[in-house]
Order: sequence, then structure tokens, then C-alpha cells
Amino acid sequence: MRPLDSIEIKLCQLQAKIFEASIEKTKCSSPIFIRRFMFSSVAKSFDDKKYLFQSTSEDDVFDMLEERYGESEYGKIKYTGDQMYWIGYIYRCISIKYNLSSKAVYELFNAKDIVKHYNIGHTFDIVQAAERMMESINYCSDIGEKSLDYMRELIKADAKNKPHLKRV
Repeated sequence: MRPLDSIEIKLCQLQAKIFEASIEKTKCSSPIFIRRFMFSSVAKSFDDKKYLFQSTSEDDVFDMLEERYGESEYGKIKYTGDQMYWIGYIYRCISIKYNLSSKAVYELFNAKDIVKHYNIGHTFDIVQAAERMMESINYCSDIGEKSLDYMRELIKADAKNKPHLKRV
């Protein structure tokens, strides 16, 4: 998989900084913040790459999230700054590389799932970490590749049932 380009890296960095800042700027737990962010209009603006062209500050982001979801002190788990930075970065990288919305990425790796990948994943190149995470859930982004695998399985099953046919 090709590396991230400069615009993609900037998007990852911006989202990562927001995630990292959430430790100080929100009262809710990190998993709650992550869920709220990934389902927000802010995440959608990252998905569409519109965030780069808006004059939205970090404080504006937190104000928008609070306006949308309300202030909350729910939950007690706070991840470290390094964990939150990496989580924000890897979410955006997966979204970009696999052409998935923030919501779709969150549904693949919710906050409790993604933090488990931090210990090993943060030591890899970010694109390699994303690939390994997607492989860990047997995610196939190429429908043609998946279809070909199913076709091969069908041919093998059919060959077992009809031994007189030669394998292709």
C-alpha cells in the first residue's frame, strides 16, 4: 500500500492533535469522546477533507461536540496523550487508506478495540499498522479479490465431489 501523501498526513495530524487535546478539554472518558467524535459532523468534515479548508480551531471542535452531545462527565477511563494521539492518527489513516467513513472505521474498531492495538501498532509505520489491524479482522477492501477467493473455494469443493474433473 502506498504511503500517505502530504495532505493525508496533515489530516491525520490534525485529528490526532484533537484526540490528544481531548484529555484536558473534555470531562468524559476517552472512549466516550472517541465515539462522539467519530459520529460527529467534525469527523464527517475530515472524511470529506473539508476540514482543511475550514477555519475551525481545536476549541471550536470541542465547542461543536459539546453543543451536539452536551457536557458529560460520564466514564472514568482516560487514555494517555500518546495513546489518544495514535488513536486519532490511525483512525484517520484507516479511513483514508480503505476509503471508509469515520463511522465505518469506528464500527470496525471501537475505542476499547483500538486501544488494544496501541502497544504493538504504535511501533510500526502508520500504514503498516493500519494494514495489520485490518488483516487482524480479515477485512478485504478489494471485492474482486474476495470474489476470487470464494470462486477458488467453490472449485475446490466441486473438484472433491467430482474427482474425474481436472483442476484448472
